[in-house]
Amino acid sequence: MVTNQIIKLNLEPRLAALKTEGKTERQIADILSKESNQKVTKSSVHRYLASHDQLCREVVEKNNKLKAKVIELELDTVQARQELIDKIRQLGEKAEQDGDLKTALYALDKAIAALDSLDKRLGRFTAQPEVQVNVQSIQVNRQFNEFMKIVLEEVDLDGRASIVSKLKQAALC
Repeated sequence: MVTNQIIKLNLEPRLAALKTEGKTERQIADILSKESNQKVTKSSVHRYLASHDQLCREVVEKNNKLKAKVIELELDTVQARQELIDKIRQLGEKAEQDGDLKTALYALDKAIAALDSLDKRLGRFTAQPEVQVNVQSIQVNRQFNEFMKIVLEEVDLDGRASIVSKLKQAALC
């Protein structure tokens, strides 16, 4: 196979610049002939551009296939992460149903962290203030509510009304 004159004379960058400027194949051949002091024909320019266009199409096609593969892998990763997040949520819900609030809150914390990680990966992360939940406070509140329920069940209607009224005044109920 014969090497194209454009390649032999190392005129590819100049040809690309002239083509970008919108010059015709005839104009490019004339300019390259003058600049290189070598005869560059319109046919030589045409053959180079035709082969170059084919090469560009092949590169673009390979690039598109590569992009499709990368997108497919990204989607698989996102789907796997979403399945893990769903599993963490299910475990948290089961722990909550079983009355294990500490484990339920731990699962909730892990699910939030996993969602944040997924958002970062997808480029959707926005900084949110961190929310911390005091497990002991929740347990004390639950115990207090249970205590109040027992107390209110054991007193008569007048006593119950009086206790509820005083708790409301103190903003405890």
